[in-house]
Amino acid sequence: MIWAGEEGLFAEDGAPYPPGLAQFGLDPAKLIVIRAQKRDEALWAAEQGLAASGAVVICALSDRGKPLDLKATRRLLLFAERNNSRCLLLRPLTDASAAWTRWAVAPAPSDAAPRELGAPAFNLELTRNRAGPAGARFIVEWNAHERRFAERNALARDLSAAPENRSADPIQLHG
Repeated sequence: MIWAGEEGLFAEDGAPYPPGLAQFGLDPAKLIVIRAQKRDEALWAAEQGLAASGAVVICALSDRGKPLDLKATRRLLLFAERNNSRCLLLRPLTDASAAWTRWAVAPAPSDAAPRELGAPAFNLELTRNRAGPAGARFIVEWNAHERRFAERNALARDLSAAPENRSADPIQLHG
């Protein structure tokens, strides 16, 4: 796994935390962190990481400076497809991209009893899907014992954005 990001973003949001990553089942020894001074350098590092077959690259970009253009995201997509690798581009919601899917991710309230922390939970919304409908919304919770995310209240999921004759959720959660 390669985590390439702009130095300023690490200063604001923090860097990957190895003990925390280990709790999510990721081996910190297999993580390479690249702290680039400029956006173009972070994108270049991500492209180089995607050249490794099977690599997983996380590229974190800030919302400072000029908006990211479609050409840059298209290059990441082509590198990933050509080398059978995967790229997760983390950036502000406002910019367009060439990615197959675009997700909005936000923290979700805990489902724990009062005075308990509960499992980390996230609101997910599929805002763009080139292969099908978008609009699916659901909440996932981290199960530390099973080391996987699971959908909370799968039957109560909000399907209000689904087209009438098609499923709103062609994407399956796998454990």
